[in-house]
Amino acid sequence: MAAHLTAQGLTSAEVAERVQRGETNRFKARGGRTYVQIIRENVFNLFNIILTVLLFVVLLQGDYATVVFAGFSVFWNSVLGMFQEINAKRKLDQLAALAAHDVQVWRDGKLTHIPIAEIVKDDVLPIAPGDRMVVDGRVLSSDALEMDESQLTGESDAVLKEADDQIHSGSFCIAGTGVMVATRVGKDSAINKLSTVAKTYRRVLTPTQQKLAAIVQMSVIVMAICTPMIFISGYLNTNMLVPELETFRNAVVFVTSLVPQGLVLTAILALTIGAISISRHQTLVQRVNAVESMANVTTLCFDKTGTLTRNQLRVIDIESLNGEDVEDTRSRLSLYVNNLGHLNRTAAAVALFTNDIEDTLPPAIVKTREVPFNSARKWGAIVFENETLVLGAPERVLATHEKVAARARDLARHGYRVLAFARVPQAMQDGRLDGTREPLALVVLNDQVREDIQTTLDAFREQDVQLKVISGDNLETVKAISGEAGMAVDQAYTGDALEKMSEEEFEGAVVHGTIFARIEPETKRRIIATLQARGEYVAMVGDGVNDVPALKEANLAVVMNDGAQIAKDVADIVLLNNAMSTLPRAFHEGRAITQSIFATVKIFLVKNIYSTLFFIFAGFMSTPFPISPIQISWVTFGIINIPAGLIAIRVLKPEYMKRFRADVLDYVLVGGAVGAAAMSLLYAVSYLTNGGDVWRSRSTIMIFIAFYGLLVLWNVHGLFITRFSTVMPRPRLFLGGIAIATLTIAAPYFVPDLLEFVPPSRLEWGLTIVIFLVAAVLVEVIIHRRDPLKGLWLLSRP
Repeated sequence: MAAHLTAQGLTSAEVAERVQRGETNRFKARGGRTYVQIIRENVFNLFNIILTVLLFVVLLQGDYATVVFAGFSVFWNSVLGMFQEINAKRKLDQLAALAAHDVQVWRDGKLTHIPIAEIVKDDVLPIAPGDRMVVDGRVLSSDALEMDESQLTGESDAVLKEADDQIHSGSFCIAGTGVMVATRVGKDSAINKLSTVAKTYRRVLTPTQQKLAAIVQMSVIVMAICTPMIFISGYLNTNMLVPELETFRNAVVFVTSLVPQGLVLTAILALTIGAISISRHQTLVQRVNAVESMANVTTLCFDKTGTLTRNQLRVIDIESLNGEDVEDTRSRLSLYVNNLGHLNRTAAAVALFTNDIEDTLPPAIVKTREVPFNSARKWGAIVFENETLVLGAPERVLATHEKVAARARDLARHGYRVLAFARVPQAMQDGRLDGTREPLALVVLNDQVREDIQTTLDAFREQDVQLKVISGDNLETVKAISGEAGMAVDQAYTGDALEKMSEEEFEGAVVHGTIFARIEPETKRRIIATLQARGEYVAMVGDGVNDVPALKEANLAVVMNDGAQIAKDVADIVLLNNAMSTLPRAFHEGRAITQSIFATVKIFLVKNIYSTLFFIFAGFMSTPFPISPIQISWVTFGIINIPAGLIAIRVLKPEYMKRFRADVLDYVLVGGAVGAAAMSLLYAVSYLTNGGDVWRSRSTIMIFIAFYGLLVLWNVHGLFITRFSTVMPRPRLFLGGIAIATLTIAAPYFVPDLLEFVPPSRLEWGLTIVIFLVAAVLVEVIIHRRDPLKGLWLLSRP
């Protein structure tokens, strides 16, 4: 290989001087929420602020029990959520630190590896393809060095860098090599200045999290509208400008019943458990919700090299095209690779074949310039004084030689990677492949298909995930390898064919095609964007610089650990073992998270809807507020929060739910409406028959809520009391649910004063059981038949 500038770099003493002056790269980029942000979002949110104000007023009026019970759930939701996120952040940060990469610098005349934070001003750093610049600098030497500065300029065209040109942090090398000296480090570098100004952390929500966010927003809106009405009602009933204690207590009940704070906590818990769980399987999760995001994937796109294959290329044959002896061709290939500024995997395989991979071995003839290989050109060239040697894709290098192209296609059909080696009988002047090209040889390489890839792909097919191969390799090679891996290869397209299509034709090809070959980086990105525009949730698996645009466009970016550093920088998940076999596990882990969240959504939202409607119905009936803060806090803790927590930590596993609207929202609407109607009937009858004893009626409602919460818990897990066949397979759930409900109901009998409980009469107990059974049957019949729901959703259609 061409010798690099062997700069001495800084001495140890010079490094120490710069460290003392603070000229180091110790700057912590914001890769996630800070601890302050986590605390602020868990403690100082709108719900907590409003409830704290209400509880403070109640405290001033001496109602300590209400403050303790109503504040208990708020306090623990906030504290547990905060500590759970902090703990997750610490664990994931530790994993990220283990996977953090070092950089090479010249110091004391030696090339050494150091952590990024230890770079100092004036350090000398080598540059190779795939390297992301972590500091600003100036080019000392360039060997066809091409940089991508899209992160800074938005333009992804390659920028040629010569000696004395400026290099900006955040850019990355796509071709060629060079050496730079660091000029701006730490907070002064370009990328870190942008991070400070733009606050680079961006919270990316999965589809499930988006649904939760919408639910919370709607709850807050209803709270903002209805809470003032409680005070207006209190004023009209008492004719007092200063609200009574009872009005504040009623507002506390309404706010705590409406906003699903516990739902947010259980969702955070489920996401964290999933991220940490999958991290134990040689997987680095760089975004805490990435595992749950995997469960939403409908289309998985991936490259051939390194995913379907082991990415261990070796040259198995050289076919001469000009009658030269094979040894002569080997000699020319040796001259070519020995002059390359950098050996990618393909060039390294050729160098190994020619027995010339030692960096210290000087070439027989030194190049005058180099045109480095990149994904857009699909060829590279070494320019000498009187000729140019070219190596690359046969259809680009020898496009006019049909017999050569036919032979290359024939080899590719057998799964081989084929390169064309040619000679231009003069020095290339402008970096364009024009003029006469003399065929020299076809270089045939082989890469083994991974043993476990077919099982991996089958696992995704079983989950109805579409699979698409997007490769820069030859179409016939990609089809052969894909077929060997068990993929359908009926609909296949090349990049050239796609670029000639209209937008409509392009969209059709992307939707129906499974194999895409000779695809350039921008076309990869267009394929991803087109799939997303059609409603697909797309994951992209890659490892190279050419995959970066597609990885950034995808909903979920997965990168091999051996991939280019810039690719790992934009990844949501890094596969530390470089194998896609981990992804089905991540997919199932994500599904488990989604199911946990869907189940807790059912439990919490049914309670929110029946509580809100019940309070409104009670207002219509002009009856006293139907439950106290202490009562609602206790029954919610027993029959709502505990089961939801057990679901989040996967002690309980809900029945599978595929569609959010049909499997979750339908049940929430039915369960909420029926529950509210049943409670309103029970409360009215109890209040009218017990002589207006509001505390006995409230206690009756408390017991009913415990029963109804038990019904929802059973239904969420597929147990329906109207269908005995669903009870027998779930004896633990059946008995465990009864135990939780019994404890919730029994506790008030032991501490009635603390829980403001007045034991219901036998009549009220009988009414409670009868109305509960009727409500249970009604819920299960409506969910089974769905006739009212079909009419409701029909009205919502445009």
